Amino acid sequence: MPEMSTSELLFWLTTLLLLYTLAGYPIMLAILTLFTKEKPYPAPVDRPKVSFIVAAYNEERNIAAKLANLRGLTYDSDKIEFIIGSDASTDGTDRILDDAACQDGRFRWFRLDRRGGKIAVLQQAVERAGGAILVFTDCSVTTEANIMAKILSCFGDPKVGLVSSRDVWVNEHDRSPLAQHQYIDYEMTIRQRESRLNSLVSASGSFFAVRRELFRAYGPDEADDFALPLRVYRQGYRVIHCADLVGYVPMVKSSGAELARRTRIIRSGIRTVLANLPLLNPFRYPIFAWQLWSHKALKWLFPFIVILNILLCIMSWNRSEVYQAVGAAYAVLGLLALAGFVIGGRSVWARPFRTANFVLLSMVAVMAAWYQVATGRKPQTWEPTHR
Repeated sequence: MPEMSTSELLFWLTTLLLLYTLAGYPIMLAILTLFTKEKPYPAPVDRPKVSFIVAAYNEERNIAAKLANLRGLTYDSDKIEFIIGSDASTDGTDRILDDAACQDGRFRWFRLDRRGGKIAVLQQAVERAGGAILVFTDCSVTTEANIMAKILSCFGDPKVGLVSSRDVWVNEHDRSPLAQHQYIDYEMTIRQRESRLNSLVSASGSFFAVRRELFRAYGPDEADDFALPLRVYRQGYRVIHCADLVGYVPMVKSSGAELARRTRIIRSGIRTVLANLPLLNPFRYPIFAWQLWSHKALKWLFPFIVILNILLCIMSWNRSEVYQAVGAAYAVLGLLALAGFVIGGRSVWARPFRTANFVLLSMVAVMAAWYQVATGRKPQTWEPTHR
């Protein structure tokens, strides 16, 4: 048997790293959580004041439905307020907000005279908020009416600082899951196990709640659903996933819009990690650092590891038929991904094309995000993906 070359050794090492990133981390979480019990949260006793916070920019299409969804929440009317910030909207958003505030005293809204971005809106809204619990939610997201009981039940544990929802991606018309629902189910499973083992690395960007006293300001180039959980954890509190707390998120259908959205999210995430580098230190945060490396950092290195793995496979091409088979598999996956751009429908036969396309789209978004970070590109003024 010929001696293994350096390129072959590196090929297998990168292969193991790819497999760990895709499946190893979730499997290890599943094994570790076999020895931990799901902690029950009792029915809430206290009924603190709660502030719902929404950032809006040209949301004329979604804002009325969002306001109706908020009105339907079951909670003491004198202990709940809805604060909506308009980021210098130019459509009918402000008019709709003003009408809502006149009809229902629980609604308060403000407007930025100049575009400031989502983070600026959220942080100004927090300054105006009087609630002990802050609930951040997007304009396009809907929830069930009884969410407050679920949120307050989780906060019954004094060590819980932030509660994140379970995302369900739906079609904006018939509320059915879109093609990407396999990915979000995978992500929600990881979050549930992270929460059960220790603490979440990041929260749902569309719907989460935090104790007011734990809120800390973060930079405009950071991700709110990532930066705030990291700051909460650094203060000694847990960030948990509540599977019963559901946010229904309509998703865009345009690949171009989805690519831009994912690139923006990943770019903000990378900058958030750079602002919280101590959390990557396994000697100081042994469990959380492992979670952060496995859940985020390795995913953002994944496309580069794939490229390196392909190059090493080519370098070892003549050493064994195994490398030729792997190379052929990469070629097939690439063709499936490219075909996924033009193949529509939701039938079973089209699923491999859609899945491969989604993976390729994610890898392109990661590389685009790294390019923007490396070149020092400043964050663009917030432009929400209107659904």
